[in-house]
Amino acid sequence: MIPAHETYRTKRIYDTKRLPGRTEIRLSDRVVELGDQEFAWYQKVVEWLPSVRGVAELSQDLGLGESKVPRFLEALEKTGLLYRIDPGAHTLTGLEFHAKFSSVLESWLSEAFSHPFWERMMTGKGSARLFTGWLIELYHYTKNANRHMPLSCAYGREKAIKQLRAKHYAEEWNHYHYFMKSLKALDFKEADIAASVPLPMTLALSNFMRQAAREDILAYSICSAVLEGTTTNRGAYSPYYEKSAELYGVPRAAIAPIYAHLDLDVQYQHSDLFKEILETVPTLSPERAARTLDYGHQLVEHIWLWTDNIEKYYEADTSPVPRLPFDALLD
Repeated sequence: MIPAHETYRTKRIYDTKRLPGRTEIRLSDRVVELGDQEFAWYQKVVEWLPSVRGVAELSQDLGLGESKVPRFLEALEKTGLLYRIDPGAHTLTGLEFHAKFSSVLESWLSEAFSHPFWERMMTGKGSARLFTGWLIELYHYTKNANRHMPLSCAYGREKAIKQLRAKHYAEEWNHYHYFMKSLKALDFKEADIAASVPLPMTLALSNFMRQAAREDILAYSICSAVLEGTTTNRGAYSPYYEKSAELYGVPRAAIAPIYAHLDLDVQYQHSDLFKEILETVPTLSPERAARTLDYGHQLVEHIWLWTDNIEKYYEADTSPVPRLPFDALLD
């Protein structure tokens, strides 16, 4: 019999909500509810799995007979909190991997945009200043594509993938000008925006993409695919812009270029690029697949932190808008 340590792994948890007498655990595809006792047992299993302790010790921790431990682990597997490892783990085709990615993308995007900033903006508790700050940082991030997209071409080893990445770069390299148009409609001067500096997390997001490009072209491509994931359906992004116009007096002239950019992404079918890339990949090892998925989820976490940095900086009335470069005399 294969030891339980080598049989089970824990599923990624996206949110945990403690309620009277129970805990709700949100996974990528479901919400699992555990009573207080079961949740305490689950936490002990989570601590035990990566350890070298035996089933007898877990049995003692849980206060269950040793023969009942396997049944409890099976029950956790049925809920989706644990998954079973295939001891003869096999390679995946590129399209099999894309199916796996597609199954988690929606939950990843939900996590990326779960920051309170979005609810705040949609419920009238935000401000035109916050909308402007988010737009400025979006300008900087999009301009910084010129720092990481060329690396994705340079470090790609497979000719077919290199060509697809180069095509994507040729279609994207100057799209920051759409956000410049929006900012000019908000009465900012082009020279002031161009001379401003991005927030630390805007640079961090860009530098993470650079790291991914150097690590593995698929790691970079899954990050790109997550970012493109919000452009597949205009109805998914229109409410934010429409609500901002209604609540904070954002002029239509500032929103129109953003729509034009998103519509162009749809026209170029950039949301299909990751699938096109994976169609050229005959096999992925389990290790490469796991590393690629990990990069995708790290990108999600970077988006959340990026949003947090934007909110904290731009909600402060003392913060210059746009952010000024360092000045030895002023600073």
